[in-house]
Amino acid sequence: MRILKRVLTVVVVSIVFYFLITNLVKNWQKIPFDSLHFHSLNLIISYVFLFLNFLIFVEGWRNIMIKFGHSISFKNAFWIISSSQIAKYVPGGIWFALGRVYLGKSRNLKEENVALSVVVETGLTFLVGILLFLLSVSFVSQKIFANFLYIIPIFFLFLLVLYPPILNRVINFALKILKKPNIKITVSYSQILKLSIYFFGLWIAQIIGFYFVINAIYPMPISKIFTLSATYTLSWMTGFVVIFAPGGLGVREGMMTLLLSPILPAPLAIAISFIARIWITLFEIVIFFVGLLVKRLSNLKDNSQ
Repeated sequence: MRILKRVLTVVVVSIVFYFLITNLVKNWQKIPFDSLHFHSLNLIISYVFLFLNFLIFVEGWRNIMIKFGHSISFKNAFWIISSSQIAKYVPGGIWFALGRVYLGKSRNLKEENVALSVVVETGLTFLVGILLFLLSVSFVSQKIFANFLYIIPIFFLFLLVLYPPILNRVINFALKILKKPNIKITVSYSQILKLSIYFFGLWIAQIIGFYFVINAIYPMPISKIFTLSATYTLSWMTGFVVIFAPGGLGVREGMMTLLLSPILPAPLAIAISFIARIWITLFEIVIFFVGLLVKRLSNLKDNSQ
């Protein structure tokens, strides 16, 4: 069965990349080279927001652990997250979670609480991502009155889903599909609402970073930010749920190309989907080594005391 899954992974990812690359080559002449540029400042700003996204992510997870009764410093949370996140590129979709459980044990964190924190973190990431996607789609039309008619019920529904008894049902339904054991979230409603703020922050920081990385090579008006927001959130979530594709490889690029095509020439949309992958992968590699350095400095400090 494992061999079959690996073969399926290779086949699906290869097919997606084959169509993307062949489409890019065939339509190469349609790329608006006259409009392309390279603005290093925009690229730097994009990484600043990506780093801000990571810091918010770390603080969000640290606060989840605090709600579960574990006191963990920011530096320890930093290297645990940075070291375990790299494992998401391993097929299966669970290795980053197992890695975090393993690393958490070295800081006396209960395995079940770390595992539960990943479930809560993932659930809030998806719920906030869905909310931002729906809000972004509603703003794309630029019809103010219609926007508010959509926003009010969407936001009300979001608040309703975050109510712990309902949130437990939603998460356990997803776990049942994945054939995972049920969980029970004991965090209060007010605490869930406070935690969700971190996930709003990390999504917004990453979307702004995505906007700037595009502007580093191609001028994109700020009026398109809602289209880019819908594109980025849906692409990320699609890549995440397709667990046989490591890190959403291929799936995310395909979805991003599809959603960017209405506002960009098709070959440029393909190129940007590849650039976005390289952009975030380079960051995750760098932050992985930064995390190792933080861990080493932390261990040296502990040994000197």
